[in-house]
Amino acid sequence: MPSSLPTLPVTPSLPLLTTLLDHSPYGVIAYQAIRDTNGTVVDYQTRFYNQQVLVITGHTEEQMTQQTLFERAPYMREHAEDLRRVVDKQIPYEVDELLPSNNRWFLFDNRPLEDGFFTTFIDIDDNKRAQQQLNQQQQLLQGVINATDNFIAYCEAVRDQTGEIVDFVYRLTNRFLTQRSDVAADQIIGHRMTTYFPSVKQLGLFQRFAEVVRTGKPESFEFQYQADGYDAWYLISTAPLKEGIVLSFKNISALKQASVQLQQQNELVEGVLSASDNGVIVYKAMHNDTSDQVDFQVVLINDAALRFTGYPREQVVGSLVTDLFPHTKQIGMWHQYEQVYKTGETFRGRHYYANLNKWFDVTISKLEDRLVATFNDISQLYLATQQLQEQARLFDGVLDNITNGLSVLEAVRDESGAIIDVRYVRVSQAILNDTGLRADQLLSRTMSTVFPGVKNTTYWTAFLRAFDTGEPQHFEVKYAFDGFDNYTDNWVTRLDDNRIISVYSIINEQKQAEAQARQQAALLQTVLNSCPIPIALFEAIRNSSGQIVDFRYLLQNDTNARLVGLPNVNATNKTMLEVLPILKPLGIFDEYVRVVETGQSKRLEQQFTDSLIDGWFDISVVKQEDGIVITTNDLTLLHETLQRAEQLVNELKLSNRNLEQFAYIASHDMQEPLRKIQSFGNLLLDYYSSSIPEDGQNMLRRMQSAADRMSQLIRDLLAYSRLSIDLEPSKPVSLQQILLEIKSDLEIIIREKNAQITLAHSSNTNLPTLAGNASQLRQLFQNLLSNALKFVSPSTTPIISVQARSVSSYDLPTTIVNRTKRSWVAIDITDNGIGFDEKYQDQIFQLFERLHGRNEYNGTGIGLAVCRKVAENHGGTITVRSQPGQGTTFTVYLPESERAKA
Repeated sequence: MPSSLPTLPVTPSLPLLTTLLDHSPYGVIAYQAIRDTNGTVVDYQTRFYNQQVLVITGHTEEQMTQQTLFERAPYMREHAEDLRRVVDKQIPYEVDELLPSNNRWFLFDNRPLEDGFFTTFIDIDDNKRAQQQLNQQQQLLQGVINATDNFIAYCEAVRDQTGEIVDFVYRLTNRFLTQRSDVAADQIIGHRMTTYFPSVKQLGLFQRFAEVVRTGKPESFEFQYQADGYDAWYLISTAPLKEGIVLSFKNISALKQASVQLQQQNELVEGVLSASDNGVIVYKAMHNDTSDQVDFQVVLINDAALRFTGYPREQVVGSLVTDLFPHTKQIGMWHQYEQVYKTGETFRGRHYYANLNKWFDVTISKLEDRLVATFNDISQLYLATQQLQEQARLFDGVLDNITNGLSVLEAVRDESGAIIDVRYVRVSQAILNDTGLRADQLLSRTMSTVFPGVKNTTYWTAFLRAFDTGEPQHFEVKYAFDGFDNYTDNWVTRLDDNRIISVYSIINEQKQAEAQARQQAALLQTVLNSCPIPIALFEAIRNSSGQIVDFRYLLQNDTNARLVGLPNVNATNKTMLEVLPILKPLGIFDEYVRVVETGQSKRLEQQFTDSLIDGWFDISVVKQEDGIVITTNDLTLLHETLQRAEQLVNELKLSNRNLEQFAYIASHDMQEPLRKIQSFGNLLLDYYSSSIPEDGQNMLRRMQSAADRMSQLIRDLLAYSRLSIDLEPSKPVSLQQILLEIKSDLEIIIREKNAQITLAHSSNTNLPTLAGNASQLRQLFQNLLSNALKFVSPSTTPIISVQARSVSSYDLPTTIVNRTKRSWVAIDITDNGIGFDEKYQDQIFQLFERLHGRNEYNGTGIGLAVCRKVAENHGGTITVRSQPGQGTTFTVYLPESERAKA
């Protein structure tokens, strides 16, 4: 060292020290403690700072000189206790802090200085951030190897004295091994491989690891480790590193299995594609020189799609779509192919192929540079869908037009699954009409909110039973809640576990009709019971082959109960053959069966000599559903009467024979004395009149007159008697012809009296043809015309009209009994004679009744009686209307001839 160097002072001056600190790369600041009255440090006042502090902290000189530490740097309050120990206990304190002013890390080295401390700011940002990055990388590495499912480890080779590798020691590993062995990672590190894999050498795996270390060549291979509690396939990757090896074990068992499954799936897919009814086609996009897609080539097609094309496989695979289907751009799915290929968005839709007359559900997907198209023949489904839609429209139409109330209800359940209500899903228009509600007032609402009284009725129990059993429920109920009062007939049917269909019809009128029917049934039973004719209703009893073997009593009146000795209270428990077994041998039971089988009514007459029933009966049998109604008329009295009538007829025949004998006597024996009287009287008057005084002659003449009248009377009586005897068969008789003949017979008296007789019919045709005895009808009308000519005053010219008119059975006199089976005609004989008082209108038709003396008008008084008798013999009658001096009208009612009508 040169001796000429100046000697410097040992203690630098303050300006020099300040200059040195200002040029220091570290910031230096000195603080004086600020204490409270108790002597406790509460803050720090700046005593000194160099310029580097201003650069590092970014504070101004004013802040440094005028503000305390905690005012200037509030974040330092979290280190207040540590700084207090520096001052009070003289213990240095270091801390790393990231300054917000420059976002750099600094080491604050705090050391005691008198009653304060000084801090040195050392910039450690580069080291700090490098250390942080290293820590992060280590954490990331550990996190990565811990997060992977692979077993990753670094193992250091263990060599023997000869340098041969005899084992490996774990220096780094992930959690894979610790998870398998339940050993902590820090316990594994430093242990040998054979500790955890003792079979590694026997399996030959250890030798492969040692070879990697020896040759320095990494190796990757698949190995199935089946030892030490492991049974899996692994992809093992090895790489040499320093004096060891990096191992990576990836469990590829699932991959191996997936590979097998994939191969199986590929085989299965090929089988499915071959067997599938869905068509599958894979297309490859074809491009031109400018890389524009211009067509699609078929690279795969299954059998179903091949059938759709109609071409053989060798013609389809490898062909272009536009060659196979030239019209595809116009009517095919070319646009959809292009759109899917350009956008990558899958297309799903329906398409109709007219050449196949089929609908397909088509899906087109893009797979890399290819398109996969599937074609599902939905023709039947489409038609079924159309039918379902039509059925839905039909169902809506039914709901709108059905006269019954129909609703679809779904169950409302609580947390336990129990049904607590039902909700309206669909309702018919009839429900809206019946309730007066709108659809929005019912749909989606529960029934109990709309009709609170429903749970108190049979509806609710029927709903629950239908849900529970699945059996249809049929019931009638009177709903008298919520302002309604209706009888309803109801059906409830379960659709599925959560829905039912409820159908009702309002049957108020039916219930009223049933009540009336019950009343009428009671009335009918009363009427039947009051009916004197036995009546009974039976239903057929059939065997297993359907043959009728008996009849069961359903209903009978009291008369029938008395007839068969079966009270009504026991009737429904009895059968016909139990009560009347005699019906079987008589063959009557078979007749009853025949009525049921043929439906033809039967009427029969049968005599019973049974101890229960004795007599003749007229039985009428009528089919009633699968049974019969039997009406029995007791003919016993009738038969007895007929027997008596037959006896009387025989007696009448005897009487008629006696009457005929009397008539013979009257016509011969009684007339003979009269003729002798008349002859002798005439002889006396002719030959001896001169010898007989005038009085004697008058007496003879009176005797002759009496004899004449007696003879006429006998003839009239004989004629009247023959009306009941000479009953000849009925024949058609022309009334026109008879009256013309009568006019001819009465021609002399008609001429003498200058009488006028007209014959007419109301229909301007000839008088009708009647059914009867021509001789008797001639006598009837001749008597009436003779009376009309007789009973007229001498000064009056007789005017007589005969008119015929058709009449109904309602216009006939009540004296005619059988009036409904024929057509009728009324013949009016009207004259302008002397007439008579109508109080004698019945008297004049009796025998020997006369209204005038013999001196005024001759006659026997039998003629009108003959007229009535003839009319009654023909099933008719005769009436008369008259007034004294105003003429008379006789009306004869007779049945018209059916042959004449025809």
